[in-house]
Amino acid sequence: MTTNKTDKNAANLPSKQVLVAPCNIASKPLYQYFSGYLLAIFLIVVAVLSSALWFSAQQAKLSQALISEQLVPLQKQLIQQSYLSKANKTIDEILQSVNTNDVIALQQELALQSKKLSLLQSQYKNTYQQWFTQNNAAMSLITRIESNQLINIQLKDKSLIQLDTLLDALAIQGENQDIDSNKVQLLTELHGKLTNIVTMLTPLSLQTSLGTFEQLRQKIDEVFIADYTKKLASQQHESQSTADIVRDLIHFEDFTLTAGLLSKWQGNLRLMADYHQERVYQQQKLRSILADLLENSQDPNSTIYPYVAADKETITAQQLPIWQWLIFVTSLASIFVLLWLVRVRIKLASQYSVNCISRALDGEFSQLNIKDKSIFMQFYQHSFHTEESEQLINKIVKTNGSNYSEQEYLALSDKNEQLAGLIVIHNAVQEKLNIELERIKLNASKKYQTQLLLEQQRGKALYLATIKQLVLLGRSAITTSISTSHEGDPGNYLHYAHLHARDLVLKLRQASCYRYLQSSDAVLTLSDVNLVGQIQAILFNLDAQLYRGKNKLRLNIDKKIIAEVNLDAELFSEMFAAFIQLLLSKQIDRHLELNLRLVDKNNGQQKICFSGQVKGGDKIAQLPQVLHSFIDEEAEKNELSEYFKTLLRYQHGDNVSANLAEQGYQFSFTLPLAITKNTQQKNHSVLSLPGGKADIEKACLTLAAKYLAMPIEILLAVQEPIKYQRLKQLLQGIGLQTTLVNSELMLEKNWQTGRFAVLMTDIDCLAFSTFLVDEDETISVEFALERGVFSLASSVDLSNKSEDYTHWLVGELNANSSVDELISAMQPWLKEQVSSECGSNNTVQLMPDKALTVNGVQYESSVTAAMADAPSFNFEQYLQHQGSAELAFYMIEEYTTENIELVAQLSQAFSINDANNADSAIKALQVNGKILAANNLLHLCQHWQKLLNNENLDNSEQIQVLLLSKTKQAVQAISQYADAIV
Repeated sequence: MTTNKTDKNAANLPSKQVLVAPCNIASKPLYQYFSGYLLAIFLIVVAVLSSALWFSAQQAKLSQALISEQLVPLQKQLIQQSYLSKANKTIDEILQSVNTNDVIALQQELALQSKKLSLLQSQYKNTYQQWFTQNNAAMSLITRIESNQLINIQLKDKSLIQLDTLLDALAIQGENQDIDSNKVQLLTELHGKLTNIVTMLTPLSLQTSLGTFEQLRQKIDEVFIADYTKKLASQQHESQSTADIVRDLIHFEDFTLTAGLLSKWQGNLRLMADYHQERVYQQQKLRSILADLLENSQDPNSTIYPYVAADKETITAQQLPIWQWLIFVTSLASIFVLLWLVRVRIKLASQYSVNCISRALDGEFSQLNIKDKSIFMQFYQHSFHTEESEQLINKIVKTNGSNYSEQEYLALSDKNEQLAGLIVIHNAVQEKLNIELERIKLNASKKYQTQLLLEQQRGKALYLATIKQLVLLGRSAITTSISTSHEGDPGNYLHYAHLHARDLVLKLRQASCYRYLQSSDAVLTLSDVNLVGQIQAILFNLDAQLYRGKNKLRLNIDKKIIAEVNLDAELFSEMFAAFIQLLLSKQIDRHLELNLRLVDKNNGQQKICFSGQVKGGDKIAQLPQVLHSFIDEEAEKNELSEYFKTLLRYQHGDNVSANLAEQGYQFSFTLPLAITKNTQQKNHSVLSLPGGKADIEKACLTLAAKYLAMPIEILLAVQEPIKYQRLKQLLQGIGLQTTLVNSELMLEKNWQTGRFAVLMTDIDCLAFSTFLVDEDETISVEFALERGVFSLASSVDLSNKSEDYTHWLVGELNANSSVDELISAMQPWLKEQVSSECGSNNTVQLMPDKALTVNGVQYESSVTAAMADAPSFNFEQYLQHQGSAELAFYMIEEYTTENIELVAQLSQAFSINDANNADSAIKALQVNGKILAANNLLHLCQHWQKLLNNENLDNSEQIQVLLLSKTKQAVQAISQYADAIV
């Protein structure tokens, strides 16, 4: 039935239907109307695919059978025929060849072909093996022929030469008019026969037949039998030319008979004839086999012919039979019909559902009659009544039959309008609150920016004030007399004040940089720098901190890293210095391994991993407190770690990690850097700190003992810091504080602060300029800090000094300047050490009025006659005892500490009258005194041993007290002198 008919039937129904007896109409889901068709399609597809797979398998088996049963025999026969054809061709070439060398090569090829044939599985295998044996024997024969042929050719050539000579002589003699007719006839006859011999001898070769060779032999024998020699000899008295002809003819006869010309040629020709005969026989047999193979391939009774003849059947069998085509086409047609039927059913079902739902929406069904299936049957006489349609119509009927009244609907509408009004009011209030919140945030931001600006200004003012204090300390150190004391702490208090001031400047600079990065005005000041030189300069500036903490550092840089980069030199220096401080925070006697490794590289940028591993010393059980915030966000914050995070984030660094390692802990991060110039890979030198040039260690120690550590700062601006390590080491040795930079931007920022008294540079810059510390202040030249500028390279021009800077010192130095040149240039800023006790009489006597005598033994005042003007120990001799300056500095604290402990042990032994412990303490002090080259301590130890050998401790109390007092003084003097040097 169609939809139109359904609509007509439905239209004939009354608006209100009377309930009738229900009909048994079974509603079912929509998919069940199509299950049969879909199952049929599935079965047809499975059947077609199964048939196709079975046919493919059969075709594969048939193809494999054809390959194994036809292709292999055909291939073997083809190979056999190709070998036979090549062998036939080779024999033809052998039979036609004249050169024995070519024959040998062809015979080798023929032997190879016969070997290949003998290896084939064929019915002629025995024949092929015989050929192989014969060809090997023929190879020996042809080799023998070739070896004899060279001699035969030489004999032939000599004979031809002799015959040509004879013919020339006969021709000349025949033209002579003086000889008689008989002799002319004889010469003519001989000339003719010799000419025939030459004509037959010239083309003689291995291809010459034996019959032709026999004719040549007969011609030669006729000459010998005619005995022309004797006939001409009877007439040789008539002329000399006849005698010469006779002599040449005799030579020819002798040569022919004795050299064996004919016999040797005859032997070689017979061998060659036999060889050719064998090859001809072999070729005939070969052609016969080849013809048999060709005939067999065409013979219906042969083993190959069925396979060849079956090729057409195979090709035909591979084509699809007509019945298979019919099955395939029928299956496709069936699938098409089934799919078309499914489409028709879907269309009818959808039309039915749409019609029913439309009627339900129009109110033609009520909730009472919807339960009666007969109503549907009367409404629409069709078989597509589905559960889905029924459920949807029920819901529509329920919705249409709702119990809500119009009054309730109006009440809900009024309430909805009220809620809409409230929502509008609330949205307006929320908008006002958002505007107020934005205003509050803006005011708070402005207030924060103002406070931050004020803090920056205050920090800058405090920073400049601190730098001014540093400058004043330097000026005071130059103008004030500073002395050192051996009785208490060192008197160079200005130096210690300068160290504290430098730490304060460092903290102020970090605080200022931190506030600057938090402000909205922060920008990166990028410049082209050498990354390796920048890192070396930073590490050289941390040399003193490493030394004070007894820590060691080693820097390794990946050779793949390109040094020429573009970065903010100041921020990078701050970040890398903070990185080292984080790694060595509260660490003593550790070893820091720094590694720079290339992680990634693309066009114009490289990504570098900076990693540091701390190990050595005592076992490390946990990370330092300052590194906890990098692994735990809830850990207590630290100023240094937050400062490092800010610097790293602002330079786009990432991948920060900190963790315990096998022998310590490690801390790393990754930083992208722009490349300014692509260069070839270069091995970067390994840097170890603290350390220096071994050849000047002794000179530096001597200078350190002679000159005071001054609060005078030197700015060393160089492009390659490692090149000026010696110069920095010498400057530190004479007591000057050195700071390294390696870029023009860092040079300008540091020099213009006015903090540094001296500038040494190989970078061209504006050296003569005003300083920040001199702004808003007027300082006379005589009270200002004396300043100097020194060029380290010829490219630096210092000739632009104006009149305002005439009082500045200007000079030239270089990386290899001598110690005397450096001291002479730095003389205005140097000061030698002066002892506070110089000029006084430091000789102390045990007994001022008389010598002390105990049991008849006199101890004179020489016991305490120490050399007051000399150091407490000989430092140079101590260096020689240790072998190296590094070991000497490392061990000196241990020796001084041990001396103090030994004096305490000696005092304890003295209080309890323990001679054994006192003796062991004295011997240990004596050993340390010899190592340190402390003559005063050794002198006191000798008196102690003399006292212990002569008296008991309790009988010489007065001497013991004096000796113990002077021993303590000597040990204290050694410790103070060691501290001053270190």
